[in-house]
Amino acid sequence: MNTELIETFITVANSNNITKSAALLYVSQATVSHRIKQLETKMGVSLLVRHKGSKQTELTLAGKNFLPLAQTWLNLSHEIDAFQSRPQAMELTIGLVNSANNYLFPEFYTQLKKDVLDWHLTIKTMHTPEIYEQVRLNMIDIGFPLAEQVILGINVKKVHTEKLMIVSKNQIKDKATLMPIDLDTNNQIYINWGPDYRHWHNRFFPPSGTPKFSIDMIKVALDLLDEKSWFFAPYSICQHLQYNHNCYISKLALDTPSRNLYMITSRLTEQTKRRQIILFKHKILQYIRKREDYIQTMLDNCSPYGTKKHSYAAYIHEFEPSE
Repeated sequence: MNTELIETFITVANSNNITKSAALLYVSQATVSHRIKQLETKMGVSLLVRHKGSKQTELTLAGKNFLPLAQTWLNLSHEIDAFQSRPQAMELTIGLVNSANNYLFPEFYTQLKKDVLDWHLTIKTMHTPEIYEQVRLNMIDIGFPLAEQVILGINVKKVHTEKLMIVSKNQIKDKATLMPIDLDTNNQIYINWGPDYRHWHNRFFPPSGTPKFSIDMIKVALDLLDEKSWFFAPYSICQHLQYNHNCYISKLALDTPSRNLYMITSRLTEQTKRRQIILFKHKILQYIRKREDYIQTMLDNCSPYGTKKHSYAAYIHEFEPSE
């Protein structure tokens, strides 16, 4: 069986659209249609119904029955290819949001480099909706989005939660602990930390219009940060900004929402890559629990605001892999 034909069928079956499938596969629409016809000829049945004058498609009954077999075949084919090239390799593709990739996972990647197992990770940075879509389409093995969604065939687990604090160039109102009234929303750099955050933010900071800057990356927030502006960020990111960018961190007098991180996998991928996924999950959960315990100790035993370079240095040292 031709891998190219199977992969094209699975992509079309999941997207129900020739145009979208062509874009995902980086080929022309004509090539997609030709491959589907070739596969149907080989199988001796019609797999798709094409609507006249439209690029939309839907599966026939035979196509619906063939889809799980095709997915299993493709996964096994990839597994065999990977085994032939690196018999002991632990290969996974993960997708995660930018803030987790830059501020939560770097020390974990360092640990994996020195792990006794031969890990080979393909790492993709993307937004939460894209992570769910690519896990659903089996284009990534494990995803780490910021929100929980209920999708048939996808397992979702909350793996990390972290309180938000205020980042600014200088101390606001000469206070270490602030009330919402102390913060001028006209000077806020708005970062969307998830649905719980949006609900909380709109309650205590009623929107008077579109924010001047709504962004999705901490680096951009830092570029925009001046003497008047401020933004919310999770505590571990705040530690990094204190140490590397001389930012001032303030806490809010009222309880802030948490930035939640979820881990998602498709049930099919959990079967075809069972060993890799089980071992990866164990390692990442162990790392996150250790990190959360350390951060909680920092919050309990020292002031979370001001410049504390020694605290951040100790924090990084805590997660350096042992020889």
